[in-house]
Amino acid sequence: MALLLTLISGLFFLIGIIIYRFVKNKNALTVGSMACAFVIIIGLIVMDLVPELLEIDKWYLLIFVVIGLVFLLLIDKLIPHHSHKHKEHDEATKEHQGHIEHIGFITILALLLHNMVEGMALYSVTTNNLESGLLMCLGIGLHNLPFGFQIANYSNKTSNKIATLLLVLSGLIGGLIIYLFGSISEFATGIIIALTLGMILYILFFELLHEVWSNIKQKATLYGIIIGIIILIFINLI
Repeated sequence: MALLLTLISGLFFLIGIIIYRFVKNKNALTVGSMACAFVIIIGLIVMDLVPELLEIDKWYLLIFVVIGLVFLLLIDKLIPHHSHKHKEHDEATKEHQGHIEHIGFITILALLLHNMVEGMALYSVTTNNLESGLLMCLGIGLHNLPFGFQIANYSNKTSNKIATLLLVLSGLIGGLIIYLFGSISEFATGIIIALTLGMILYILFFELLHEVWSNIKQKATLYGIIIGIIILIFINLI
């Protein structure tokens, strides 16, 4: 049951992608999902990643935060980058679509590590208390859903489906690691969390912030921010 829940938590990415496929106004959903992801990433940093690092309380983990940020910066420079100025009907341009795919790619890289750690935690919690595991699975799933919208553009191409599949299965992979090898050391967990934090910070400030600010006057941005706040409140309530 514990492994099943780790799989279900990752399937919310796929649910988000499927919903995106059937929505007619894809631009509004993309803009809204960017704003929603922006809010949820802030929540992820403030309420999840930073507290976990503070609990481990090892100063050298700051080095790995910087390494994570620099790593994603290098990846960002090595792969084709579609920087552009936003303009009217921007969603119709190949340049804009390429930029959204670019954000999707680096988001997948960062979330892969994070969701493996969440899968480990979810498996451990579920083996001790099924009810707590169910609630945690729901929280992680709601957390992952808007990211599914965000990476939907990137997952369009056949060549990108492997990366998307790995992200969907990342929670299960984390659960399998605990199932096969038992718990991993606090040192290794701290490094993974620190690297993830660095990459997430890069996405927040160098990618999503620009997208949200460029579309700040659109209603979809406001709706996305509101939905993101509601999801964070709901996750904390459960």
